[in-house]
Amino acid sequence: MASLGDSDLEEQHDELLVLSSIYDDDDIFIAGEDNNGGQFNCKLQIPQPFFLQLNGQAQLKGVKNVQDDEGHTLFPVKHLPPIVLNFQYPPNYPSCLAPQFTLSCKWLSVHQLSKLCHKLDEIWEENKGGVVVFLWTQFLSEETLDILSIDSPLNLPTTNRKENRVASSARTKDCKTADRNKDDANAIMEIKKHVDPRAIQDIASPTLLLATLENYNQQEQERVFNSAIFTCKVCFAEKHGLLCICFHGCDHVYCQECMKEYFKVQIMEGNVKCLNCPEQECDSQALPSQVQELVGQELFAKYDRLLLQSSLDGMADIVYCPRSHCQCAVMIEKESNMAVCPACAFAFCTFCKLVYHGVSPCSIRRAELMELREEYENGDDEKRQFLEKRYGRRAIKQSLEESYSEQWLEDNSQACPNCGTHIQKIDGCNKMTCTKCRAYFCWICKSMLSRTNPYIHFNVPDSPCFNLLFQGMGEFVGDQDDEDGWQPRWWFV
Repeated sequence: MASLGDSDLEEQHDELLVLSSIYDDDDIFIAGEDNNGGQFNCKLQIPQPFFLQLNGQAQLKGVKNVQDDEGHTLFPVKHLPPIVLNFQYPPNYPSCLAPQFTLSCKWLSVHQLSKLCHKLDEIWEENKGGVVVFLWTQFLSEETLDILSIDSPLNLPTTNRKENRVASSARTKDCKTADRNKDDANAIMEIKKHVDPRAIQDIASPTLLLATLENYNQQEQERVFNSAIFTCKVCFAEKHGLLCICFHGCDHVYCQECMKEYFKVQIMEGNVKCLNCPEQECDSQALPSQVQELVGQELFAKYDRLLLQSSLDGMADIVYCPRSHCQCAVMIEKESNMAVCPACAFAFCTFCKLVYHGVSPCSIRRAELMELREEYENGDDEKRQFLEKRYGRRAIKQSLEESYSEQWLEDNSQACPNCGTHIQKIDGCNKMTCTKCRAYFCWICKSMLSRTNPYIHFNVPDSPCFNLLFQGMGEFVGDQDDEDGWQPRWWFV
């Protein structure tokens, strides 16, 4: 006949076997036979969407936060660190005594954990003489949110050093640590009434709580994603999440092989800002870490360089050194048109990109005349004042007149192919004579003509201007005033 102690040991052993068969290795850890206990990690299934209320604390970098109607910062999470139940069997469990245990958590306060400890004690009292660890794990997994009235948004527990010291003293039942301050001693006596010594808030400092929760949430999401199976929307193959990537912001999933080729093509063509989600009308972009993981170090270096250059191009206070061998990015000084390249020490004007000329107006290049004219004529008063300050009012006036002249010459004349002098055709045939260098050229095709026989250009069948000597002239009309009859007259169109 088995003794009472042997019966207790058998029930303990059976309970540990049941826990090991029900829960995964990540949820339950069974200690060795000598310790005769274990650890249960209770991962709560929080409803979605679920937010943490930061109450004006600093936002987490790289995390998309939202604001509620009262201006509080809300941080979305899908997973929270588990409630950890550490238990150890006494020799006469379950016949006489309950398991010894502690409850610890990073985001629950000691008061909330104390309430859970009291509930575990009640479960033991209701089932005294029977195994209760499985009942405890069920309670923690299924009823914690309701018992503690946890809902979204969740206000994180706020503690300071004094409260942590007081709670620690209450757990150790050591009032001597508070003798330095009578207020601490009184606080310990008050907290002892509400804080269970088995309740432990497992966080080194309240300032680390937000970062800890964010890191756990990210790691848990990656674990869940890697173990799931997805259908790639490009090749339609089913693959584990470990072989897929998920675009942040839209949660669209594609296999790594398809995205690897897609990223390579875009980077080789210089479209570093086009690494978007392939889903139609979706503008979520791949993270640099995702790109680096797929394309390799060499191609990622090109992507990183082009992305940096593209970002700098979009910054209003960044210009590039105008020296062709340098092209270093230079920060523009406020209220100044001078910039000094940090690489080659070249001081230049940020407007005209020429060597710095102090308070003197910028020189206007011929290629900029039409652009300057459009900016000045179509700009508002503020824009015109800026241009007059940059170039000078007289220079602006002269430039406008020159641009009008350039436009008239372009519309009404042609440049001599020999000396470049602008020639205007008033009348006559298409054999032109330059008034400056006396060269012959064709008005139609601008080619040089022979000095001895310029008209052969219009008489040779192989010529592009064959029979076009009088092209563009009006019809032949007559005037009977002459004795010889018809008097020739040409009308030019």
